[in-house]
Amino acid sequence: MQTLAPTDSRRRVSPTVAVLLAIATGLLAALAKRYLDFSLGIPGHAGVGWIGVLIAGRLGNDRPGMATIAGLSMGLWSVPVGLNHSMAYNTVLYGMAGALLDSGAMLRLPIHRFWGAMIAGTLVHLAKFGYIFANAWMADMVRNVEVFGLMKSLANHVVFGALGGLMGWAIWRTGGRLLRWLETLSVRGEPQW
Repeated sequence: MQTLAPTDSRRRVSPTVAVLLAIATGLLAALAKRYLDFSLGIPGHAGVGWIGVLIAGRLGNDRPGMATIAGLSMGLWSVPVGLNHSMAYNTVLYGMAGALLDSGAMLRLPIHRFWGAMIAGTLVHLAKFGYIFANAWMADMVRNVEVFGLMKSLANHVVFGALGGLMGWAIWRTGGRLLRWLETLSVRGEPQW
């Protein structure tokens, strides 16, 4: 289980570098949202990419508040990257997703395990679904979510959120192994698997 005690990664990275990493994570998440959205007409399918990036960023940059900064950064990068909606809408939407990853409930969830990352991805995607559904309902707009069917769309968000969490966990695990391999290569001059 994760604890609130500082880990080795927090001690090695300065706060400025952690914030810059969070901003870069937001940019990568916005790019994933933009370029992994294949306009399939299936609500929630692009969540696999951006949720995966946010969860990998949360696992790799575990200072408190960094997932919130990454989510806000994703919203701020939304217009230059070419995401739909206004910057304000996207900043609230993805900032909320990042804040949820930083919330006390998520700190108790072992997202360093694949099943914890899948639960976190599902919860983040369901929160995003609720935000979009509430906006569509209040604006009295017919959206793809409503045309596709509310329950099917909800099920898609659960599945794609879990897959995004699993992808984020896999990116984090692979990245950690790659970094350890590169460290042994630089110390010993040859790879130590």
